[in-house]
Amino acid sequence: MLNGKDLGRAIEQAINKKLSSGSVKSKTEIARHFNVKLPSIYDWIKKGSISKDKLPELWSYFSDVVGPEHWGLKEFHLPVNKAESRCTHDEHQLNSLIHAYMSASAERKEIIKYLLLQNNTKEPSWVNSDTRAYIITLERQASEWLNNNKSNKKSSKRPA
Repeated sequence: MLNGKDLGRAIEQAINKKLSSGSVKSKTEIARHFNVKLPSIYDWIKKGSISKDKLPELWSYFSDVVGPEHWGLKEFHLPVNKAESRCTHDEHQLNSLIHAYMSASAERKEIIKYLLLQNNTKEPSWVNSDTRAYIITLERQASEWLNNNKSNKKSSKRPA
């Protein structure tokens, strides 16, 4: 885990990457997310000092642009805290997915990368016709399951 000026540089780089990605428009927006004023963000960068209870939220917030190694960690250990209890269901689900991905084996990470990016990248050499057929079958089964769940929810709701 980085600390001091190294942590400050890491925070600054993560902020710049987040701004470059377009997912936030300003440092003020980032400060608002952490319920602090903008000068606090500048202190984090300058001194590398941030409250320990804000670290898991910091890692989670910037996880779309930097991984655990950016912070000098092998993987994320995101404890359940008060901030997490305020998260929406989708944010909680995303945090769970991030944590699961970060603790997955290298093989599983490769599979996940292929599944999520298969139209945007060159197909890995380990993918063959059986792999593609299996993925098509999984997608079809998931689609059927989702459709069944939707129709079950609609039929279980009775008009008033």
